[in-house]
Amino acid sequence: MEHKQTSEQLKEGYRPQQPLVGNPVYADPPAPTVAATPETGEAPRLQFSRWRWALTGVVRVLYRRWTRIAARLFPENSPSERLARALHIPLPDQLNLSWITDQLAVGGRIHPQDIKALARLGVTHVVDTRAEYVDDRQALARVGIELLHLPTPDTQPLSLEQLLEGARWVNERIQRGGRVLVHCEHGVGRSALLACAVLVDGGMHARDALALVQQRRWQAAPNHKQVERLREFESLVRAARSK
Repeated sequence: MEHKQTSEQLKEGYRPQQPLVGNPVYADPPAPTVAATPETGEAPRLQFSRWRWALTGVVRVLYRRWTRIAARLFPENSPSERLARALHIPLPDQLNLSWITDQLAVGGRIHPQDIKALARLGVTHVVDTRAEYVDDRQALARVGIELLHLPTPDTQPLSLEQLLEGARWVNERIQRGGRVLVHCEHGVGRSALLACAVLVDGGMHARDALALVQQRRWQAAPNHKQVERLREFESLVRAARSK
């Protein structure tokens, strides 16, 4: 999606969420919703770490190879899987998602057979950021899950318009008590970027938002272009709040 508005036009039409209040509590499995620190003075500088990005890339490649091997050696609900778990052999998660807060999760693709499991987890809304595929809207609706599609090519950042739309959409559903999964293909870049935007829209600094997302999901590693877009989004939010 190309930028159809200038940054100034976006600033004029954008109204950020009011910062959340309360004390942040993080846990895994899900913890109570994160609270934002009110913004004062200069925002902490958000920096892109090439070392972290490269290291997590190597780990992700190894992990994906292990998941393929594990799927063959330890099929789901098989005696071999039960034995592997009893021996504490690390197996890939059945659902590729990580809870960032109690109401916001980041993950990879949703397999059709996983939709009912998502509903059992309490997921009420899904944002699919992929341009190459899109989730089955009707299948999600049958279990009460609402879908927002923000198509973005792989390895690319969402546009400012998409970040604004997505952050507002997610935060509105969260404020109503919903639980939202933001995902792309692998839960590495596009979905992590949008999850950070949701937190920034809720009142966090971009640097803190990215640190939280990467703390809660080790696979999260937005590339340089995506981190730069998060900086732009934070500037837009801060400019709107300063009016």
